[in-house]
Amino acid sequence: MPTIIALDASLSMLRPVPGRNEHTYQSLALKGIQHLLDNLTAAGKLEHLALVSYTTVCELKVDFTRDYDQIRQAIKKIEPLDKACLMTMLKTSVSLMATWGTQNLLQLVVFTDCGPGFGSTSIAGFLESYAGKEAEPEYAWLKLLANYNLNFICLGVHGDLYFTRGLALHQQLLDVASLKGQLFMTKPAKSAETGDAAATTGVSHKSELGRTAVFELIERLCESSYKSTEVTLKCGHYFRMESQVLLWPPPMPYEQLALYGGESTIRHIEQRIDVCGFLALSDIGSPATLSRHWVLAKVDREKPSRRSGGLAAVAKPAKLTLDTGNPHYELEKLEQDIRDFYTKDAKDTEESGDDADVVVLKHSSTSQSEQQKDTLCVLLHGALKLENMAALVLLGEKWYGFMYAYTDIKKKSNFMLNILPPGSNVIPWLGDLELLGFPEDLTPGETASFPVRAERRSYSQSSVVWIRQASLQSDVQKVLRHAKKMPDKTQHFYKELNRIRRAALALGFVELLEALALLLEKENAQLTLNGVSTECTLQLQHAATELRKTSNRDIKSTIVPLQKATTAEASATAPAAPAGYLY
Repeated sequence: MPTIIALDASLSMLRPVPGRNEHTYQSLALKGIQHLLDNLTAAGKLEHLALVSYTTVCELKVDFTRDYDQIRQAIKKIEPLDKACLMTMLKTSVSLMATWGTQNLLQLVVFTDCGPGFGSTSIAGFLESYAGKEAEPEYAWLKLLANYNLNFICLGVHGDLYFTRGLALHQQLLDVASLKGQLFMTKPAKSAETGDAAATTGVSHKSELGRTAVFELIERLCESSYKSTEVTLKCGHYFRMESQVLLWPPPMPYEQLALYGGESTIRHIEQRIDVCGFLALSDIGSPATLSRHWVLAKVDREKPSRRSGGLAAVAKPAKLTLDTGNPHYELEKLEQDIRDFYTKDAKDTEESGDDADVVVLKHSSTSQSEQQKDTLCVLLHGALKLENMAALVLLGEKWYGFMYAYTDIKKKSNFMLNILPPGSNVIPWLGDLELLGFPEDLTPGETASFPVRAERRSYSQSSVVWIRQASLQSDVQKVLRHAKKMPDKTQHFYKELNRIRRAALALGFVELLEALALLLEKENAQLTLNGVSTECTLQLQHAATELRKTSNRDIKSTIVPLQKATTAEASATAPAAPAGYLY
C-alpha cells in the first residue's frame, strides 16, 4: 500500500497557532509526520513511503522507501517558500504513483493549513474552469486520482475564517471531482455559552489545536487507513490447527453488481478463513485476482520487566493433561512428546526435577518466547514453500482465494493471499471450485481433467495479422508465386493456402475463400494458355474446388495435394479410364 506524504510548504504555514505561540503550523505538521512514521514503524515497516513538499511547484524530497529515517531527516530541511498550489501537487502525485498500477491501494496524506490559494492556481479557480469540462483530456488525470485514497490532515482552528473557508473548498473539491478522501480536523472549542470566563476575551489561553490534538488526528488516520485486518485461519477439523493472522493491506469491500439492473451489494470477507484443500502452483497458474495481501502471524508482545532489566523470567506452559479415552490420544501424546523434545535446551534451562512443570529461562527475552509459540501461519508457509503448492481458502459464501509462498527479488519468502473475484467458476481451466476432489477419488485408468493441455502452443505458431491491406495482399501474392512454380513448390503452396484458409475462418472472413478460388481459376486459365505443365493446372483446379467445399469450412480440416494414381491403382478403381489424378 504505497503512500505519499505531502507537506504544505507555503508561507502561511509559518503563522503561530492562535493561543499557542510556541507552535507554528509547520512545527505541528512536522510533529504529525514524525508520529505517523512512529506508528508505521511499530506496525512493522510494511509501507513504501515517499515525501513531497509543494508550493507553486511540487518537489520530490524522498522517493519510495522503507527507510523511514530518510524521511525523518528530510522533513527537517524543508523551508517554506511562497503560496500553495494543491492542483500541482495532485498532478505530480499521479505521475509518481503510475509505477504502482491501479491494483494496489494507494494513499496520499496531505499536511496543510487548508489554504485556498490565490489567483488561477487556487482551488476556487480550478473548480470554475473544471465545471462542464469533465470529459476533456486536460482533466484525464482526475480519473486516475479517483483510485487513490486522499487524507487531509487539516491544521487550523474553527474560529479562523481563513481555515474554515479553505476547509469548505477542500470538501467541495472532493465532491465535485468524485475523489475518495477524508478531512481530518480537530473538534471545535467550547463557545462562550458554556460560561468560561476566558472565552469572553475572544481567545482562550489554550487553543483547540496543539501537539496532542495533532497526535489524535494521526491516530484516527491510522485507525481508518493503516489498520491490519485480523482474521482466524483454520485448517481442517483439528482444534489446534487454528490461529489469528493479520492481512496487510486490509482487504477492500467488493461491490458486486446486480444481474438484472437491481441494486449492487457490498461484500466483505468473513472473519474466519477456512483452508479447503491444496493445489500445485502449476495447476493454478496466474488467474485474474482482485488484490494481494501479506499474511502475518499475530504476536502479542509483552513489555519486559523493569526489575530484571529486560530479562524476564518466562514460565513454560504446564503440560497438557491427556485423556486416555480420547480417540486421538496417541496423536496428541506424540505431538506433546515432539514439542517437549524441541523446546528442551540444556544450556538455557534449569529444571528443578524430572517432572517439573515450570522452567525458568536464564537468558531469555520476549522475542524468544514469541518464537516458541505455535502458529498455523508459519506451518502453512513452510509447508507450501517446500512442496511448491498453494492452499485454496474460503473467504465467504462462494468466494475463494489462495495462499502461497512468494519469494521477492531479495530472496525473502513471504506468505501471500490472493483474493479471487466472488464466484466458484473464476479459474476457467480448473472449472467449478466446489466440485474439486482428491486424486485418490479417481477410478483406475482415469486421468485428471486439469490442467487442460493445449494441442499447440499459441506462442510457437506463426500468427496471421491483417490489420492493413498490404499484409493480406502480400500473403495472397505469396500463394500465387508458389502456384507458378509447381510441381517443385507443391508442398509450400498448400502450406500457405491452408494458413490463409485457417486465418480467414478464424476471423469469419469467408468471402476471402471464394475470392481466392477465383484467383486460382484465373491463374489456371493463364497458365494453360502459356503451355505450362498439366500437373500445375490440375493442382490449381483442385485447390479452387476444395476451397468452395462446405466440408472444408472446419478450421481443423486440411486441404491436401492431388495425388497421382499408379497404373495398378487406376486399373483396379477404373479399368476403362486411363491413368490420371484422383480426387
